[in-house]
Amino acid sequence: MSKKRKQSAPPPDGNGPVIELDEKAAATGMSLQEIADALGKQMMQGKEEEKKEKEEEKEPEKEPAALAQKEEVSKKIKELESEVVRLVAENRNQKGRLENEFRTRLKFATEDFFRDFIIVKDDMEKALTFVPDTGDEKVAAFADGIRHLNANIEALLRRFGVESFDAIGTPFDPHLHQAMRMVDVAGRPAQEVVAQHLKGYRYYERVLRPAMVDVASGNAPAEEKPVEAPQDIPTPNNDTEESHG
Repeated sequence: MSKKRKQSAPPPDGNGPVIELDEKAAATGMSLQEIADALGKQMMQGKEEEKKEKEEEKEPEKEPAALAQKEEVSKKIKELESEVVRLVAENRNQKGRLENEFRTRLKFATEDFFRDFIIVKDDMEKALTFVPDTGDEKVAAFADGIRHLNANIEALLRRFGVESFDAIGTPFDPHLHQAMRMVDVAGRPAQEVVAQHLKGYRYYERVLRPAMVDVASGNAPAEEKPVEAPQDIPTPNNDTEESHG
């Protein structure tokens, strides 16, 4: 039996490790070109491994710079996340404000109409105070019809959020009342509403019109002094003077 022998083939560039081929490779019938290709492949693999080892040796030198770059990237990512969160919150708040403003405008869209309409209602109530009490059935029926119409109007206003409020006997509130004058009333504390010229109205939580009122000053009315009768002044008697002359 013949012993297998290994043959050494030098690399083409004369550098690097010697690549060994055994006789088994030659016995398989490989051509010189195939053997050369195999040698070249082995050489390329050796160079790649050598290059990889050199890069691994240099990698620790680049590690501090890589860490610093990684920290900088993480910092920028956190800053961007914070900015995104802030923008989202600001957008949500702005959206909420716009929605609330739209709802408020929609809710009070007819405010000016009702402010003018209650003036007509004031005239109707004032007209009822001038109905004569003559006992005439026709006049009484007409007055009852006006009162019924006024009640229906008040119910309609209440359904749309408009309600009247009385001020007599309540403390003066500049948000609810408009003082027409200060009056001296006995037994009434200062700043109490003692008379009402026009009703006040609310439109939901807003004051549609303040009540026109008189406010007590807190002073008792001054006592009126009785008027004294004029005294008779004696006039000279001409006849007596002539007689003495």
